[in-house]
Amino acid sequence: MTHGSGNVLMVAARAPHPGETKTRLGRTIGMERAARLYEAFLVDISTKVMPRNGHAYDLVWTHSPPDIDFRRELGGVVGAVPGDVRFLPQIADDDWGRRQDALLEWGDAQGYERSVLVASDSPQMDMSAISAAFEALGDHDVVLGRVHDGGYYLIGQRGYRSILEGVPMSTASAAEGVIDHARRQGLLVAEVEPTFDVDVEADLELLREHLARCGGRDAPATWRALLDLGLR
Repeated sequence: MTHGSGNVLMVAARAPHPGETKTRLGRTIGMERAARLYEAFLVDISTKVMPRNGHAYDLVWTHSPPDIDFRRELGGVVGAVPGDVRFLPQIADDDWGRRQDALLEWGDAQGYERSVLVASDSPQMDMSAISAAFEALGDHDVVLGRVHDGGYYLIGQRGYRSILEGVPMSTASAAEGVIDHARRQGLLVAEVEPTFDVDVEADLELLREHLARCGGRDAPATWRALLDLGLR
C-alpha cells in the first residue's frame, strides 16, 4: 500500500468516561471532573490535528480500550468526524510501551514512510512540533518530544525498529531509555520542542499558567473547561 504524503499521524486517546481516563488526576479532583476536562483536551487536540490544507499526513485516532466505537465517542465530543479519518484499536495489553510499539509497527506495515504518535494529555501542544517531527524524520530514524517529568508526548520513526522493549513507561527515565535503545541500534535520533502533560493535580498549575499567558488561545476548550469546573 502506498500513501500520497508518506506520513501518518496517530493520536493515542482513551474513552472519556469517568473512572476510565485521567484516573490519577481524578483521585484528587474527582473522576467526573477529570473526564470532563479530558473531553476538552480532545476538542482542542482534534481542532489542531484534523485534516485540512497544509496537514501533509493521514490521521488515525488510536484508542483504548480497543472494544469501543471510538468514532462515535469522539463525535459525541467534537462533532462530525471526516470520513477519511481512520480509527485503530490499540492492542489489548496493559503495557503502554508494547502498545506504542505495535502502533509504530502498524504504520510501517501500512506502507507509511514516517509514523508519528502523539499522546492526548497535552492540549496546549503546538502543531509546529508535529510538523518538525515529520521534517526531522527526513534524515533521522527516530524523533522524540519530551515532557517535563522525564516522559514524552511524541514519538516517531522512519520505517520501523523495535526501540521500546524493556523501557519502563511513566517514569522519569522513559525518554532517555528510548533514546538509549535507539542509539544502541545505530539509529539517528532527533528531538522536537518539549512541553508538559497533565497527569496529576500538580500539572494543572503548569496548564493554568501556560494558558493564562496566551489568554487561552493554545487550548480554548480546555481554558473554558478549567473555569467551568472550578479549576481556575
